[in-house]
Amino acid sequence: MTTLLIGNFIALVASLIMVYTGFIKKKETIIFVQAIQILLLVISNIVLGGITGAIINGVSFFRNIIVYKNKLTKSKKIILIIVSASLTLLFNNHGLIGLLPLVCTIVYTCLIDTKDVIKLKWANAFTLFLWLIYDLYIRSYTSSAFDFISIISNVIGIYQINKLNKKGK
Repeated sequence: MTTLLIGNFIALVASLIMVYTGFIKKKETIIFVQAIQILLLVISNIVLGGITGAIINGVSFFRNIIVYKNKLTKSKKIILIIVSASLTLLFNNHGLIGLLPLVCTIVYTCLIDTKDVIKLKWANAFTLFLWLIYDLYIRSYTSSAFDFISIISNVIGIYQINKLNKKGK
């Protein structure tokens, strides 16, 4: 029970940091704060026994640094996906559920540099839905709540963008 509380507390702190990044205006600060958030999620996943989630978050940390430096090329995307897939398949301890973070990282890595905001928001909503399932499975209830809220906010964002686009026509 203590492990469950500790893992969820760390996930709560990470989730609150994620919300906080929405208010930051400087890209450098966003990346730094997201790095802290991702590292906390790695720890939370390890505490809760979600090894593949920890792996994917660890690789995502490096992916975000590469994106921050505007150095994400197609070959680096492929390398990140291969590393993610190899480590996930090697250390997966939750069967099909343990593969969900891998699917998330593949989708997000492929679309992270898209200029289409709606496509990126749909990708976010989809990957967050898979994270929601995974987080519920490993009993990361605080992450699950924030996953759900983030899914809703992405869908609302898509609706608002579409509404504005219709008005502009």
